[in-house]
Amino acid sequence: MNFMGKATINPVLFYTGKVSGYITWGILILSSLHVVNFPNHSIIDLKYIALIVFLIGAIISTISLIDLGRSTRLGLPLEETSFRKNGIYRLSRNPMYFGFNCFTLAAILYTLNIMVIIPGVYSMVIYHFIIIGEEKFLENRFGNEYIEYKKKVKRYL
Repeated sequence: MNFMGKATINPVLFYTGKVSGYITWGILILSSLHVVNFPNHSIIDLKYIALIVFLIGAIISTISLIDLGRSTRLGLPLEETSFRKNGIYRLSRNPMYFGFNCFTLAAILYTLNIMVIIPGVYSMVIYHFIIIGEEKFLENRFGNEYIEYKKKVKRYL
């Protein structure tokens, strides 16, 4: 299996968007472990909400990775793959990205820091454009089967 695929959008945007998201996730983890300290905001309940959002993202991402199986790629597959529409993919066309956006949103809520908000929002916007590129690819590869699937299943949830 070739884990690296082809970028669905401009590679600079593709990789900077992904790395921006990963950085926010790392900041969330380090901040929650008190390795990195941001000035505390006074909305303590947001930290609990952030952790719940993170857990939801972890559950959804894990299920989507299991359901996608060996078709998981960083970008578009370069080889033939099968069309996955079972499991969690019956509920969302992009559950993994939904989970990733939950991670990013959790980091934003947990820190409420502009240095996390900016790359976090950038990452979520780029993920949206990546999804649009992937949907065009899937429509070209799987044709009417994917078009019918799009009619029945929402992009996110």
